[in-house]
Amino acid sequence: MLGFSIGGFVAQELVLQHPNLIRRIVLAGTAPQSGVNKFRQDVNEAMASEDANGAFERFMFLFYNPTETSRAAGSASLKRIIAQKKFESSLQVRDAQLKAIEQWADRLPNQSYEWLHKIKQPVLVTNGVEDIMVPTENSYILAQQLPNAQLIIYPDSGHGHLFQFPELFTAHVKLFLDA
Repeated sequence: MLGFSIGGFVAQELVLQHPNLIRRIVLAGTAPQSGVNKFRQDVNEAMASEDANGAFERFMFLFYNPTETSRAAGSASLKRIIAQKKFESSLQVRDAQLKAIEQWADRLPNQSYEWLHKIKQPVLVTNGVEDIMVPTENSYILAQQLPNAQLIIYPDSGHGHLFQFPELFTAHVKLFLDA
């Protein structure tokens, strides 16, 4: 199972509730429940913006590093995404996602991440070196707390690391699944 971003929250819950259904898990750009939630004000503003004119720049800001190489990879990935299918979303969908993220990120008192120790399946945890949407520190928490985890951090990348390095990410996932 691959869980990217909010999908990683779902993947963790699913494997805890139905462990026999899942053999291996890839958690990309995600966090444990009550993980590190250090949203900067500019990240909050970008995620909440309704300005259609600035959508490309917000996407680049939220998913990629501000370097020339990262932005070029981001632009190429956005072109691939758009070419694959037409997708539509709404403010209602965005608001529901933000609410779900907020609830997942709420800090539980005395959070020890003990529940992660119940996930016995092999887990590949990936992220960009500087994810501003789901702070990269969460990937370290997952790798440290999951009993059978591997961690890969991609250079010069952020939340969109798997889109920025699609061939490398795919090769890493294949190696993990074939192990």
